[in-house]
Amino acid sequence: MIEADSPAVAEIVTRLPIPLAVAGHHQPAPFYLTADMFGGLPVQLAGGELSTLVDKPVAAPHTHDVDEIYLLISPEPGQARIEVHLDGVRHELTSPAVMRIPAGSEHCFVTKEATVGSYCFGVLVGGGR
Repeated sequence: MIEADSPAVAEIVTRLPIPLAVAGHHQPAPFYLTADMFGGLPVQLAGGELSTLVDKPVAAPHTHDVDEIYLLISPEPGQARIEVHLDGVRHELTSPAVMRIPAGSEHCFVTKEATVGSYCFGVLVGGGR
């Protein structure tokens, strides 16, 4: 006899984003995935819409104890641009783009251009903030 698997139980979180303090950030960062969700996740996702943040830094230079991936997206290619400072070196990203920030590296970014619907997300690989 073959037994049917029991149906999966859906886990849904709707009160998003979750504001969490992050070292170096001027305000709590908006998180969409946190390490304590769904029984523990090895990745966290923070970030948000950029169009109102042009030339307004959201964080001072800071470090994390885990790698971070910046994910820059916009409705059309080229509609968002950020200036990333990584260990004293300036980099410019134009959407769509991703950039790895190694654990322990001092970093921050400033939005230089962003149309409505442009986002930058920080994907923290590991449980740290």
